[in-house]
Amino acid sequence: MEHAAFEAAREALVTARREARAIGAWSAHWQPADVDEACRLQAAVAASLGTIGGWKIAAVTEAQRAALGVPRPLGAPVLAAWLRGAHDAAATAPMDASIAQFRVRDFIVPKLECEFAFELAHDLPPRPGQPYTRGEVEAATGAMRLAIEIVDSRLPHGSGALAELADGFNNGALVCGPAVAQWQSLAFGQIGIRLHASHGGESSSTELALGSGAAILDGDPFGTVVMLANVPSEPGIGLRAGQIVTTGSCTGAPALPGPGFYRAEFAGLGSVSVRFVA
Repeated sequence: MEHAAFEAAREALVTARREARAIGAWSAHWQPADVDEACRLQAAVAASLGTIGGWKIAAVTEAQRAALGVPRPLGAPVLAAWLRGAHDAAATAPMDASIAQFRVRDFIVPKLECEFAFELAHDLPPRPGQPYTRGEVEAATGAMRLAIEIVDSRLPHGSGALAELADGFNNGALVCGPAVAQWQSLAFGQIGIRLHASHGGESSSTELALGSGAAILDGDPFGTVVMLANVPSEPGIGLRAGQIVTTGSCTGAPALPGPGFYRAEFAGLGSVSVRFVA
């Protein structure tokens, strides 16, 4: 991609994110040629939008990579300005300091995903040629967190996986709930998850989605963190202490119905909630 086209694509993605509006047309000149170029564009967009607070990972199975047409797992940053719960108590809802709050109009086509996330206690810098073992990544992980990812796209439909990768792979925001310190022995595949929506008061709700940890690598969501630690990063920054790694939806991605109160209940572990206002 020529420099002028790269800068135009970066500016379009940055503006779309800041203004919560869709890009009307994704120019063929802006399309990354490969995963490496998409990652460079992703890094440039993230640098324009502030600090990276965490990461998400996609394309973790061969079938997913084949469907997306990519050769390896894909990491994408979760920007600190759109991360709630784990590090940003001041951003939570004024009526309940334990509940994160967003405005519906700050997103374009938001959907909700219930996920297991992991908080790093130590850095995992890039280590080409010497992949991190599961034990090393586990030792660098401080806690597991219950999470709701708000997924959102700034792109026109059909822009393709490389454009999505440049756009943070559809991340809109991430809400992190309670920390679970002793997570290593959990049978994730047996943990049921229910997403409830309340629109007329928190005392009554409807079930919006249902799933379990079995949806991620047959019940091994932490395995995706190990993958991410070993995915080539741009510009080679690796994973940092304090960052959150979220591991993919266990409950599909139902569309946000509108303003209301949403709670994801993880059987035996607790819940995480988010409120959307108009």
